[in-house]
Amino acid sequence: MSEQELRYWDRLGFYITRADADEFISKAGNIGAVLDEDLEEFTPRSGVSQDSLRKEVNALFEKPFVEVSLSSENNAILIALEFEKTRPARVKELKKEGFTTEEAKEMFKQELDVLVRDSLGLPDETPMEKEYRERAVAIQEGNPDPAFEEEE
Repeated sequence: MSEQELRYWDRLGFYITRADADEFISKAGNIGAVLDEDLEEFTPRSGVSQDSLRKEVNALFEKPFVEVSLSSENNAILIALEFEKTRPARVKELKKEGFTTEEAKEMFKQELDVLVRDSLGLPDETPMEKEYRERAVAIQEGNPDPAFEEEE
């Protein structure tokens, strides 16, 4: 992409095209109401209107391109997004190696987890994280939560 097509949008923390901005605005720029459980009623949600976001983006694109260094966290997000694009090909590759579709998807997820942890300098999965992940898988598969299984 050329510099003419990109702008750094501080609100998101990375470079965008007009198409990216339009997509973001269509999803995030809605003002509505949320349920306030304490009041048991819907209350207006504060936020930025789509018009305000459009004005912000228009102002970005009226100015010349400015190069900005991305944070390590945002670089990690971009690396993960690029890796995610390889998912279909990687899952198919793993299936050719003899893994089931579910196994291949789980392996890809674990590879992505390692990539994100490495990118952010996080430690390996802790025993508690492993337990929670395994419990979540059991629940997703329709099995009881292993933490609450009664001993016979």
